[in-house]
Amino acid sequence: MKPLIAGFAALSLCLVATGRPTTDGKVAVTVVKYDGLTDLIKKNKGRVLVLDFWADYCIPCKREFPKLVALNQKHGKDPFLAVSVSLDDLGDDDAKAKVQKFLDAQKATFTNLILDEKPEVWQAKLKIDGPPLVIVFNKDGGLEQRFADKAVDYEKIGQLVVELLKK
Repeated sequence: MKPLIAGFAALSLCLVATGRPTTDGKVAVTVVKYDGLTDLIKKNKGRVLVLDFWADYCIPCKREFPKLVALNQKHGKDPFLAVSVSLDDLGDDDAKAKVQKFLDAQKATFTNLILDEKPEVWQAKLKIDGPPLVIVFNKDGGLEQRFADKAVDYEKIGQLVVELLKK
């Protein structure tokens, strides 16, 4: 019975990691390593991707998060994928619960990930000290633009998404 359960868990992770939004209105959160992010980008060629890196302790991130939800609502039927990536430390006992509570309150029914890496790893790979960070990828899977710190502007991000969807 255990292999069957493990198989379903792996299938669920694969579905979430490939960017399929939940259809039952529930908010799913999946823990991934950094390689899971790169796989997500590769598997979603043909879509415009917006990756929003945030954390529960980041007030600007949480203030701007409803704009990601609105962007998803506006373009969810287009070849578009919104992805939230929590940078909260899973070493903290209640980190996943805090992330889940926030995402539930936001009704973030798109792909939600928690990056299971030490800060020094994601800081080096993402080239940031901390969130907020939003990265937009074009339909070819190429990096289109990064918005970091005070430059995170969802009006500009939304305009960029519209431009990229037309291409």
